[in-house]
Amino acid sequence: MRAKIVVITLILVLSIVFGSNFALAMPNYAIDAEIGLLYDFDSGQVLAAQNADQPWIPASLVKVMTMYVALDQIRLGNASLDTVVTVSERAWRMGGSQMFLEVGEKVTIEDLLYGIAVVSGNDASVALAEALAGREEVFVQWMNAKAKDLGLNLHFTDVHGLSEVNQIVALDYAILTANYLKDYPEALKYHKEKSFSYKPRSSKVPIVQNNRNGLLWSYEGADGLKTGHLSKAGYNFVATATRDGRRLIAVVLGADSERKREQVATNLLNYGFNNFTTIEVASLMEQTEARVFKGKEKMIGLALREKVVTIAKDSAATLETKVELKELVAPIKAGEQVGELVVYQDGQVLKRTPLLASEEVPRGGWFRVLIDTVILFFSKLITK
Repeated sequence: MRAKIVVITLILVLSIVFGSNFALAMPNYAIDAEIGLLYDFDSGQVLAAQNADQPWIPASLVKVMTMYVALDQIRLGNASLDTVVTVSERAWRMGGSQMFLEVGEKVTIEDLLYGIAVVSGNDASVALAEALAGREEVFVQWMNAKAKDLGLNLHFTDVHGLSEVNQIVALDYAILTANYLKDYPEALKYHKEKSFSYKPRSSKVPIVQNNRNGLLWSYEGADGLKTGHLSKAGYNFVATATRDGRRLIAVVLGADSERKREQVATNLLNYGFNNFTTIEVASLMEQTEARVFKGKEKMIGLALREKVVTIAKDSAATLETKVELKELVAPIKAGEQVGELVVYQDGQVLKRTPLLASEEVPRGGWFRVLIDTVILFFSKLITK
């Protein structure tokens, strides 16, 4: 294997809520970029990392959040893919990567999404933001509010990534990407296009540009996602691919060339697909019910929020589980978190996943409440 990864072992992983900040504990990995991270989309586990909590300039990786917020606005009914946008002079004047929009042109939001995802159009990013929010500055506020809602350490000052003040950390950016793809799996149709053709008003022929993601040609199962580059940031890349029903996300920041960022992403993805597999968490769980006090029912079913756990291949025999429950007192709502399932491998915590109430348990009658109050009282005395 060509990956420059010096330790092959499964990490000690993560806190309990997907999408929140993680406490990362793992061996050091040698990744040939300033920052690198490999993230399992389905289990929310980190499989390899280097400097994953170090702040970095994202460059055009900002545009994933731009598209995320735009798709939110479409879902809310504030626009549609067919909505026609008039290109402003400000959008037209944007430098760097361009879709080659012209002032006063009419273009659909869907074309702008292709222009952002495929050719990283700075002009398309501004045109989209102005169409949805009126001003780019307002749209940026939405982006930062989105990051805050997701509990992520990300900060944006523009919609295109030209500013060196934009800031991300690899771990939270991987979580952002996973949330984006969970909420909008259809967005991959934009990111996986190998080229995009657009005919400006003043041009006699369409301008065809290739996707800057070289893995779409070279890596089996690659279907996204975004590249970025600034002189101060180096060459950045968030890549994703699927094999055998599994999706992995690789984040590479600060590589020294386009070729290098693609090689590092390839190595990370190979490492994940070759050395790890996922299994159903339910297959490890022996306890499926829990005692409820002061309820109409005495027992409640337990459901898992996260369905799979990622493990090193051929290591399932070393797994153990433990159910950790709160003191369950009715009323309890369906879907309410009532505890955790802790998965251990070789005595070390591999994953914590929330346990949820599978049904509602209303408050019981006065006699049940009285009996259970007495039981709980003596139970606490014995525990003390």
